[in-house]
Amino acid sequence: MLAETPVQTDVLLIGGGAIGLVSAIKLAEAGLRVTVLDQGHIGQEASWAGGGILSPLYPWHYPPALLRLALYSMQRYFSLTSTLLEQTGIDPEWIPSGLLILEGEHEKIPNDVPAWGAAWGLDWRPGLAGETQTLWCPEVAQVRNPRLLAAMAARCRQLGIVLYENTAVTGFRKQGERLQGIETITGFIPAERAIVTAGAWSGKILGEIGIHLDIIPVRGQMLLLQGKPGALNTMLMRDNHYLIPRRDGLILAGSTSELAGFDKSTTDEARNELVDFATQVYPDLESLPILKQWSGLRPGSQDSIPYIGPVPGW
Repeated sequence: MLAETPVQTDVLLIGGGAIGLVSAIKLAEAGLRVTVLDQGHIGQEASWAGGGILSPLYPWHYPPALLRLALYSMQRYFSLTSTLLEQTGIDPEWIPSGLLILEGEHEKIPNDVPAWGAAWGLDWRPGLAGETQTLWCPEVAQVRNPRLLAAMAARCRQLGIVLYENTAVTGFRKQGERLQGIETITGFIPAERAIVTAGAWSGKILGEIGIHLDIIPVRGQMLLLQGKPGALNTMLMRDNHYLIPRRDGLILAGSTSELAGFDKSTTDEARNELVDFATQVYPDLESLPILKQWSGLRPGSQDSIPYIGPVPGW
């Protein structure tokens, strides 16, 4: 909820996921007064719901500019998570577990991928698992999403960043081309600079001021299974489905990719799909109990290219 007299802010971020929170941290560490708004709870949407694989799933499909951005990010996660652990005492569990890609029905491993990877500085090694072509990607690490978000939120509080939850944006106020502030369901917040980091909801929010971006929600469903520590020591992937082993033995099975609007419900169809995949690539999972099923809405766009930059006319 907003205070009766909103605090003074230099920059206001709309959306409290990983990008919004890490942006807030960097801005506050640079000396700016920062506020973060979220329509729900801080760090509880797609950034929380994902698996935490620190790599594009099939990087050779990506245009060079986007791949450079992804590799830049991958190389900095260890430093980010180590610093957050030192500052907050919360371990985001960055683990260099590597990723083993199994060739599937829909995604083949091109013969030139090792040479392509080497040109990008990646030591990717082809191989076989029985009769299945594989690709071993040792540089690919993971983080534990809920703990990463918890560490980011804790760091925000340490820095005095104001976090408003359950505060949906209803509009923007400007004079000429200069932003004056943000209208929300609980009141007006003066701000001359704002950054929209609302993921799947960014298109909706900017649509209120006539900025129409090709951003759609893509539902991804996940399962959590109870395994044993060390039983599976690497991430496995086939046809955009993956298994991610956590340090304590929990195993994530994901993910679906569904155009279901803003519906975050879970389905038996997705559960069966993920169970079938998991038990095919790692039969030992057949006897493990399923602890939880959930979904998240990741932002989708044309060719999966993000929008980064100023909003025209503001």
